[in-house]
Amino acid sequence: MRALINSRLKRTIRNIAISAGIAVALLVAAGAAYTWYMGRHPVTSAAIVNEPVEAAPAIKPTQPAANSSVGVSVQSLVSPVAPGLNTSVSIRTTPSANCNISVVYKDVPSTDSGLKARQADEFGMASWTWTVGPSVPLGSWPVKITCGLGNKSGMVQADLVVANSN
Repeated sequence: MRALINSRLKRTIRNIAISAGIAVALLVAAGAAYTWYMGRHPVTSAAIVNEPVEAAPAIKPTQPAANSSVGVSVQSLVSPVAPGLNTSVSIRTTPSANCNISVVYKDVPSTDSGLKARQADEFGMASWTWTVGPSVPLGSWPVKITCGLGNKSGMVQADLVVANSN
């Protein structure tokens, strides 16, 4: 009886091994056939086509008419600000206009080196950055910007709030 069980077990193991070998051989043959076929027939739908990309057109500034007025508007103002810290203002005006800025704290004009005259760029933008002195009193103080081009000028005023930071 034992011999019969051993012989059946050996046959079963042998059949499983032969089946596994055949399965591995079929998988290897299928992989080789697939590789050969794909080498002869490349997939064209997934091909990457390098087309030249056109550069976006450059933004060109427009020149104002010779008799147009000079407008000035505040684009940004960093406010409130604590004493001893930096602040900044950006304005938009006529391109190439010459602009002056003044900041007055309690009847005392600021003499910070960042408050120098600027010429607006070709898009009419100009900006200033300066330090609010550590002894500047708390409150709201005028920032006045005047721009001129030829015999025309424009002015804008904004309020800079100086407050303790919390």
